[in-house]
Amino acid sequence: MEIFSKHTKLNVIVTNDANAAAVGEMIYGGAKGMKNFVVITLGTGLGSGFVIDGKLVYGHDGFAGEIGHTTIRPGPVNRECGCGRKGCLETYVSATGLKRTLLKIMADSNQPSELRKLSFEELDSEIIHDAAKRGDFIAKLAFRHTGMMLGFKLADVVAHTNPEAIFLFGGLALAKDLIFEPTKEFMEENLLSIYKGKVKLLPSELSTQNAAVLGASSLVWSVKEL
Repeated sequence: MEIFSKHTKLNVIVTNDANAAAVGEMIYGGAKGMKNFVVITLGTGLGSGFVIDGKLVYGHDGFAGEIGHTTIRPGPVNRECGCGRKGCLETYVSATGLKRTLLKIMADSNQPSELRKLSFEELDSEIIHDAAKRGDFIAKLAFRHTGMMLGFKLADVVAHTNPEAIFLFGGLALAKDLIFEPTKEFMEENLLSIYKGKVKLLPSELSTQNAAVLGASSLVWSVKEL
């Protein structure tokens, strides 16, 4: 979080959408009363906000908690990320990552799918979601693979922060069991034994339209300079 007043006489607080969503969840959503939790935002990218001892974690200069840009698959042949690196979690766990996964599965399999008739430009996460709900095997497998990758990484997040709960927020989280079930399965499978069965994986209780706005508006309460 930073405070700017260069272009206005009023002070302006700046943070990213994932941090704002975490504050919104703490003040208005499912994290009320929680002191230690994580919010994962699943949209075109993957963002994250960490709350430890009731305070949002910013780190030394405001960039703490970027798990979307931690490596899930190291190596030069892995997916390129918009950040310029390869193998970032965001390239596998996001709306765009889901699409890339689906196309890879279709390329490596002869399994029939209603999605094979669509071009790259026509495909999006909503179409994949709808196909999965209708039972399309490849669409369901793409969601399972996405949840597997997220679950692996969340097991590491638990080891680092020991949260009471992890909240999934954003468009991809609206797929509900398609993303929650494999994520929970692989998170639990990869947790250290002392954490197993203790961390709740929950959907955000805030709407995707309002969470970041509510959280950002709440930041002024904790800034003494204003």
